[in-house]
Amino acid sequence: MKKAITILTITAMGAMIAGCGNQNTAQNSNRNESESSQQAANSQPVNSTSASSSSHHDEALWNNQKDEQLASFMEKWGPTMHQSYERYDGHNAIKVITGVTYPTDFSQEQVEGQAGLIGWAPTGKGDYEYNVVAIYNHDGTEPPENRITYFFAFHNGKPIVLVDQSTNGYPDCQPTHNSDLQSNFERIANQ
Repeated sequence: MKKAITILTITAMGAMIAGCGNQNTAQNSNRNESESSQQAANSQPVNSTSASSSSHHDEALWNNQKDEQLASFMEKWGPTMHQSYERYDGHNAIKVITGVTYPTDFSQEQVEGQAGLIGWAPTGKGDYEYNVVAIYNHDGTEPPENRITYFFAFHNGKPIVLVDQSTNGYPDCQPTHNSDLQSNFERIANQ
């Protein structure tokens, strides 16, 4: 009887040791898989990062060349409307006659009565519904105070020109009714 109990104890211990060994083998195998997948991820070519960043630049909807074309168009178009426009150059904010400063005060700007939809995004890709790539402002010289501020933007990847002529209350813009301005912005943006 003692012999049978000893044999059973030894057999049970052997099975437990064998099970632990298999578990360690499985853990080592899993560890090796994660290490090899991590090594595989780390061994990707270095230029794949630069390729993805260059493709990110290719995704820009707006660039300096288009911006210069728009500036040239606005220089010719403004006088046909008997107006001169100040251009936001990307560095020096534009302060309009009502005291609003762009692009700083985009947080106050509404689009057709809704706040938080518009912001400065020089490539046309940003976190806004309306990603503004250019700002032009004309302040009227005769009382009462008046201004015409155009925001050239991308909405869902499509070019749109918004205009704000508000003189009191919250600044509020809406799509322009000037088809010449809209069509020329589309033409430049789609090149």
